Amino acid sequence: MLKLRFTSFLLLSFTVTFARVHPRASNGVPVIDLGYAKYQGVFDSANNVTNYLGIRYAAPPTGDLRWRAPQTPADNSSVVQLANTQPLPCFQAPTGEASTNPLETLSKRASAPGSPTEDCLFLNVYFPGDTIPVEPLPTLVWIHGGGYIMGGADTFTGSDLMREANNEILLVIIQYRLGLFGFLAGSEVKEDGDLNAGLLDQDFALRWVQSHILQFGGDPSKVTIWGESAGMLKNGIRLAGAGSVLQHIVAQDGRTSPQLFRGAITSSTFLPSQYMFNDSVPELLYSEVVSQAQCSTANDSLACLRTVDAATLGTINSDINAGGFFGTFLFVPVVDGTFITKRPTEVLKQGTVNGNALLSITNANEGTVFVNQTAPITNVSLYASTLFPKFGSQAEVAAQLYANLGTPLQQDDLVMGESIFICPTYYLLNSFPDSGWKLPTAVPPATHGADVVYYFTSQGTPGFNNTDFLTAFQTAFMSFVISQDPNDKLDLTITPSWNLYSQGNTEMIFNKTVDGQPDVDVDSTDNDLLQRCNCLDVDISGIRGRAPVIDLGYAQYQGVFDSVNNITSYLGIRYAAPPIDDLRWRAPQPPTDNSSTVQLANTQPLPCFQAGVGIAPNSLEVLERRATIGDPIEDCLFLKYVTLKLVVYFPGDTIPAGPLPTLVWIHGGGYVMGGADEYPGSDLMREADNGIVLVIIQYRLGIFGFLAGSKVKENGDLNAGLLDQDFALRWVQTHISQFGGDPSKVTIWGESAGRTLYFVGAGSVVQHIVAQDGQTSPQLFRGAITSSTFLPSQYAYNDTIPELLYSKVVSQTECSSANDSLTCLRAVDAVTLETVNNNIIAGGFYGTFLFVPVVDGTFIMQRPTEALAQGKVNGKALLSITNANEGTIFVNQIDPITNVSLYSSMLFPKFESQQADDTTELYANLGSPLEQDDLIMGESIFICPTYYLLNAFPDSGWKVLIPPATHGADVVYYYTRWFVSDMALHRLLTLSHSIGVPDFPNPDFLAAFQGAFMSFVVSQDPNDKIYTTITPSWNLYSKGNTEMIFNRTVDYQPDIHVSSTDNGLLERCK
Repeated sequence: MLKLRFTSFLLLSFTVTFARVHPRASNGVPVIDLGYAKYQGVFDSANNVTNYLGIRYAAPPTGDLRWRAPQTPADNSSVVQLANTQPLPCFQAPTGEASTNPLETLSKRASAPGSPTEDCLFLNVYFPGDTIPVEPLPTLVWIHGGGYIMGGADTFTGSDLMREANNEILLVIIQYRLGLFGFLAGSEVKEDGDLNAGLLDQDFALRWVQSHILQFGGDPSKVTIWGESAGMLKNGIRLAGAGSVLQHIVAQDGRTSPQLFRGAITSSTFLPSQYMFNDSVPELLYSEVVSQAQCSTANDSLACLRTVDAATLGTINSDINAGGFFGTFLFVPVVDGTFITKRPTEVLKQGTVNGNALLSITNANEGTVFVNQTAPITNVSLYASTLFPKFGSQAEVAAQLYANLGTPLQQDDLVMGESIFICPTYYLLNSFPDSGWKLPTAVPPATHGADVVYYFTSQGTPGFNNTDFLTAFQTAFMSFVISQDPNDKLDLTITPSWNLYSQGNTEMIFNKTVDGQPDVDVDSTDNDLLQRCNCLDVDISGIRGRAPVIDLGYAQYQGVFDSVNNITSYLGIRYAAPPIDDLRWRAPQPPTDNSSTVQLANTQPLPCFQAGVGIAPNSLEVLERRATIGDPIEDCLFLKYVTLKLVVYFPGDTIPAGPLPTLVWIHGGGYVMGGADEYPGSDLMREADNGIVLVIIQYRLGIFGFLAGSKVKENGDLNAGLLDQDFALRWVQTHISQFGGDPSKVTIWGESAGRTLYFVGAGSVVQHIVAQDGQTSPQLFRGAITSSTFLPSQYAYNDTIPELLYSKVVSQTECSSANDSLTCLRAVDAVTLETVNNNIIAGGFYGTFLFVPVVDGTFIMQRPTEALAQGKVNGKALLSITNANEGTIFVNQIDPITNVSLYSSMLFPKFESQQADDTTELYANLGSPLEQDDLIMGESIFICPTYYLLNAFPDSGWKVLIPPATHGADVVYYYTRWFVSDMALHRLLTLSHSIGVPDFPNPDFLAAFQGAFMSFVVSQDPNDKIYTTITPSWNLYSKGNTEMIFNRTVDYQPDIHVSSTDNGLLERCK
């Protein structure tokens, strides 16, 4: 219904006669006495609006008030202040510009609008005419956008909104602390300050409105808050906002008292990852600020930060933010436990919200301006995991959700736009079923911020400058501000009747026709979009459906259901106590009791300390090099399941009734690198037709897991990393039935992965096969799979080489003079040990790994080849795969050693000269010296150990060969969405390098290849196929040394056939 609003001369005369009396200055504009200060405004006759610019609403948040809740301003009421100047903005920062890890580039600085200041808690008030309205008017409070790091009151021309409202409202535009000044988080701030200071500023300003707006002619009972995300404002800076409005809607669990507003408008709702205040990401940002402010050595780092001059903090603010991932914002609200008690999406689902009505707008292409269009990340799963560092396996879900929606770049645009802007808008609308309206804009280009010039026309010319369209668009908002219903029109417009969003998911589309005419009509929300929002439900950690709680006795874990893959995952389950302090270099111990609370198992565990591969030209001669490290931890003994998804993954959303075969994945990495977070378990689950339970484990690496020598034997445990794996396998025997797995049907699988980063593995499986001379009790697995079996030189624990490595560690940690060197090493901080770990390993001979298992006399009784030759093995069945060219990536192809005898002696430093010469003769006719080096590396360490294994399983061993593939080429045939975590200075955002798609992505080939492994896991026989494939019947390897060759023809057709092992190769292995 249209209400006609007019003011007669008689009514105006009446109003003037009976208006509240305020003192007037010589210019005739009233002086407002706020108690603590007096302000005189300025009348704008051109727009018939009175402005009060730069009213202080809180004390300067400086000195000891930095990172504290805002305080009442000091009394300054003795003089009248002329409120005619826009306030200076708060300190600003740019959006993230880095293409990879957000803290790798910390030197960029954006120019901020105006000259920013820390003393910036001011607001502007606008009322119609030159006298205070006698009838209190509906009040609009504008909260500027800017991704919580930029923006200010001076950016917005208040007269624009006043004109669009026919001067029937009162307008307030507020400022608040930004960036690290407003949103520095972490435990230290919680203890001696106030988290979310910027939000508390906004709350304080809204309370100021409740106390004072009546003096300006505003009605405190009719307040609407509006937050806008603006695209291209001053200096071309990109902004993102409106999230503030969402935060106030959910503040204090939707029970703010008194209620500070009745209505809310969000323009491009902004909801990035919102972490707990003490999550690793906010804590890392706090540490980065402390470090750059040179407060690291202070007894009280926060007190130190409060003494740092504001300009220095402003520089740090800009530097850190500029280093963020492209298009993201680092200093944003957190869950603080008091003002923001839970993640906003959780509160919205409960339906307990502040405010009575909502109007929300989104642009069709919200994400585009926040995605690098010049150098995009074309792996969508990688993009999602970089955008949401806590996503874990949810990144795979995102990739699948958007797989058919355009190019990879267009999919990235959608992931950004829908997850952070559009989907949160629908979450909001669902919380206002009786009073929520939705307005999407589709006028090209409909990018984020394209709507801003339709509100603030003085900032530029709208892209569709049609009078009827503008009136309809602007009136919708101002009608809502006045009456909380866009149907109660302020003016006649072309807009048809609005439906509530809850009435069939209806929206009012604002668009234009191809011939340039307004096109404003009701439509329904795209169901596919809503389905993506339901699947994504992006809350920072990627939580969606909750799964059963599993009580392990010592801890309770709740998993997460992935409806896209129909699996439930439990990520980061602790299986052993932290192996730190006196437990360093000791066998793993049971975890301490932590069963009083339920832990949400939705986050991938941090990896154990990592190191690189050897790069030195000579064996054990250069031991001072340093590899790049990530942000791993010493306390890393977690495991990962899949099947209806765990880390444990198990299939479905309920625990399987019939126990399923269980696969335990032991990551590769040459015993020095790798982690559970690199493997998307949903891949294996899908390949097994969701017929298994999957467990992925972590274990100690490098010197933390494989330091050897007599001293470790005397007062510790050798092969600690292998003991971790054994402990995890025993955990499986004890607990896997609670997840629906069958402990009597366990298969272990180790994979060696290569390409962009050199990984080596599968050797762990060999070690467990020969553990305790094949007499492990109880038996921990029935079947074993090795992909590129890894068996380098395995010395006795007290051999000269392990003792030399121990001495190197002792020397580089300054423990040489200690009475007990091992006790001294246990006291060395983990970061120092990690540096030593990297230095020593990088100094190893090219392509080798120094800290590897040894013969310890208890767990590994003798060299594995001896145990295999004697048939002393654990397990009943074996499936092994090798790539034809295993050695290539581990040999220096640029500067090779062309003397093959010399190369052999470098690779095997215990070789006698005659052995090296014999090796040279053995490979003399097999290509160039470089090709011979490749063969020696590949056959001696990977291929021949595989045949030694197969000979130990004569009745149940099968062999797979992939020619002419290099080491690691098979990994993407198991994990089609596999990526290797980048080991960078910080793991704030998990940067990952995609290894790519399979080189031969033929569906029949993939099904045959993958089906072979999963059939073995289920039944221990690749002939017992879980689904029909083109693979012919398998022979046991022992029947004529036969192998199943997986290859392709020259015209790219699958070529899968049985063949016999090359006799020349077998002779060399002997």
